[in-house]
Amino acid sequence: MRYQGEEALGLIETLGMVPAIGGADAMLKTADVELVSYENVGSTLVCVMVKGDVAAVEASVSAGASAASEVGKLTAKNVMPRPIRGVGDIVCVHGVEEGPANESGQRPRAMGLIETFGIVFVLEAADAMMKTADVELIGYENVASGYISVLVQGDVAACKAAVEAGVKAVEAMHAEVYSSLVIPTPHPDLEKITKIYAIENLLP
Repeated sequence: MRYQGEEALGLIETLGMVPAIGGADAMLKTADVELVSYENVGSTLVCVMVKGDVAAVEASVSAGASAASEVGKLTAKNVMPRPIRGVGDIVCVHGVEEGPANESGQRPRAMGLIETFGIVFVLEAADAMMKTADVELIGYENVASGYISVLVQGDVAACKAAVEAGVKAVEAMHAEVYSSLVIPTPHPDLEKITKIYAIENLLP
């Protein structure tokens, strides 16, 4: 996505991927904004950026920050009404693909996400999720510093059952689930983010 500062820029930053995905979904559904950038910053920080007119971006950031805070920890939010072009160049370094993500026009399936510390626990969560309900593993991400996430999709009831089972499995090992989330109707453009973590793209 080529962004040159021609529109207002809105940003939210979170600890971990799951709050960022939840925040991005709310940002895109709340106002007429476009997803321009997504970045795993490192040290567990993840940032989502959208563009649009100032009022839309303000509403979007407010909604995204609130949604992210309900799921995990929001570390920063900002609205830049008129960024200079150099800032736009930095945004483009982390840009997502242009155009519609879901070209088939099919309604996206529900999504379930769990984020915990360490691969041992996330594998236990993934195993429990897929054994409990008819869900498909669609992604996996090591954000950094031990924060690891697993993403599944299916119908709403299946995703809810899967996430509940995954959380219980991790807790049964006396470990902590940093965040978990079910998105019943994901915004289609979330696929621009989740495809980055698609298993087929990660396998050698």
